[in-house]
Parts: sequence; C-alpha cells; structure tokens
Amino acid sequence: MNLASFQAFAQDKQIEGTGTEFIQPLDQDLPSEVLLPILFILFLVFVIINLIKYFLEYRIKNKLIDRGMAEQLSAYLLDKNVQEKQDEVVKLAIIFFGVGLGLLLTYLTSPINLHSLAIIAFCLGLSYLAYFFYLRK
Repeated sequence: MNLASFQAFAQDKQIEGTGTEFIQPLDQDLPSEVLLPILFILFLVFVIINLIKYFLEYRIKNKLIDRGMAEQLSAYLLDKNVQEKQDEVVKLAIIFFGVGLGLLLTYLTSPINLHSLAIIAFCLGLSYLAYFFYLRK
C-alpha cells in the first residue's frame, strides 16, 4: 500500500452493521467547510472592488489635470476628508465585530443549520444599525 492510499483512508471510521462492515468518512467541521470559503470570497471581492476604485479615481484625477484643472483642486474634489476616513474605519470595525459576534454565537449553538445563517444575518444587521446610530450622533 503506497502513501497516497494510506492517506486516503486515514480519515475514515468503520461502522459495524448487521454482519457487513462499511466505511463512512468522518463528518468534517461545517464552519471551516462552509464559512471559510465564504469569508475568503468576501475578502477577495473587497480587495478587487478597492483596486478598481483606486484605479478609476486615478484615471479621473489624470483626466481632470489634462483638461487644465489644478492638481490641488482635483485632489480636493476626489480625496476624502479626515472625518469621512474615520467614519469608514469605524464602519468596518463595527461590521467586523458584528460578523465575529455572529460567528461566535453560531459556534456556541452547536448544530450548524439554517438558524446559523439567521444568527449571522441578525448580528450583521445589528452592526449596520449600530453604524447608523454612530453616524447620527
């Protein structure tokens, strides 16, 4: 038996039936099986959107400069002020806290099922509500 076939059967357990034995793979952890790919895809989409945004802002800034607008004025029109940047950081912190709280509550309520998605969605909604109240302050 070579190493590859040995590794293929390393995760199996045997269940005794009525005279015949069959091999059933162990159940894998559902959060790592489902949530990690979703989080990776969300992170990838976030990075791609930010790269596109920076590229398009750069192109707009160059076009404004080419048409004769001063560089300082174009930078003023396109750049965010300090308060907007701080609000964006607070928004991301609140949203990540909400997602983390949702994942923690999902982990604590063991059977991962449809209610787990509801818990995560509810925590995410609460985090957006907290951000809304932060902006209204």
